[in-house]
Amino acid sequence: MAEKLKVGDRVDRVMVVAKKIKRDFSGGKFLLFQFSDREGVLKGVWWSPSEEADRNINADDVVRVEGDVQDYQGTLQLKVNHIEKVDRGAFDPSIFLPTSARDTGTIYEEILGIIDRTANAHIRSLLQAIFRDGGFRERFLLAPAAKGWHHSYVGGLAEHIHDMLKMSLAAASVYDEVDGDLLVAGVLLHDLGKLDELNVGNHIDYSDKGRLLGHISMGVSFLDEYLRGMEGFPFELELRLKHMILSHHGLLEHGSPVVPMTLEALLLNYIDNMDAQVRGAAMVLEKSSGDNRWTDYVKLLDRFLYRGSVAGDEYSDNGGGIDG
Repeated sequence: MAEKLKVGDRVDRVMVVAKKIKRDFSGGKFLLFQFSDREGVLKGVWWSPSEEADRNINADDVVRVEGDVQDYQGTLQLKVNHIEKVDRGAFDPSIFLPTSARDTGTIYEEILGIIDRTANAHIRSLLQAIFRDGGFRERFLLAPAAKGWHHSYVGGLAEHIHDMLKMSLAAASVYDEVDGDLLVAGVLLHDLGKLDELNVGNHIDYSDKGRLLGHISMGVSFLDEYLRGMEGFPFELELRLKHMILSHHGLLEHGSPVVPMTLEALLLNYIDNMDAQVRGAAMVLEKSSGDNRWTDYVKLLDRFLYRGSVAGDEYSDNGGGIDG
């Protein structure tokens, strides 16, 4: 959202209070906010709010916000002049959430087609039991893949897994040593704990269970629930699937309880990370201002990203040229 605003703009719009923090200063108190809607997140500050407003405006409220955009330490921030709470029932919550630009129904049908072509009967039965459940489908297509950085919107998890599936099929065709069916299963299962890790309401945030347990451990529990209803499922296959879920972040310091120790687990980690980082970087490039050759500093990548020349801008390097 902030990418479309500039210093001095007047804002008057309906948004969700994603976060509210109270602070004291020499003249009294002020409130720090994160507001969100379909276009993204906007930080705000409200100096010396009334006691009544402080009591009545809380996280997850739908509000009408009025204020002026200012610069604060190089970041755009809204100086709030007025906030008015709005009846939650007056608005469809989906208008406050960014949503996939792709047809997630088509994505889901393509996922089902890949599942149905899986040769391993045990894996195919497991995946069909999960993905052909109507209630699961509804939750899956609503889910984001993350709160921030990559695929952080409704339908994001479906996009992430779909694109990882395409890469996994290609990888399995290159590496004969890899069990392609097992890799497909790992891709489809690895992030299903995010269905419970993230709440999708007026904004996207972590659930209590998500913060306390994390999607990796919840993903193993999710798999266990389905395996309990399947007779004769091979124990070796169960071990390999659970290992892929537990190790898909790759390193202990990245949140994996164990590191990848099978070919399929290694590939899953690489494919997952590649899709997350490339899509995250692409989102940064898309959101950055159209008249800048470079993005702002990207903390998660520890670098700036180069957008290249813009329309009507000849290539130059501080006035220099390229000798022929």
